Amino acid sequence: MLKFGLVRLLAVAALGFAVPFGLYKLSRRTGLTVLLVSAVALGLGYGALKADNPWNGDGLFSNLLFMAASALVVAAYVGLSVGAAKAVARLL
Repeated sequence: MLKFGLVRLLAVAALGFAVPFGLYKLSRRTGLTVLLVSAVALGLGYGALKADNPWNGDGLFSNLLFMAASALVVAAYVGLSVGAAKAVARLL
């Protein structure tokens, strides 16, 4: 089991709350299409730096598949967050 200290736990919690709001504000300023294209480009670049043979064989396809799976997880997280916010708003 992973051991989290108080500082790490607070950092994870802060990022979990701050990142979605920051991305929303950034997408409102630059436009969602520009933000998504930048995210894909940065993700592919990071995958190329970290992989042993990034562009040999199916390296590019694997990176794109991993990024798509990550996007689905983020979309599910945002959906649950919005649903929870709506539920709290209805109760109040």
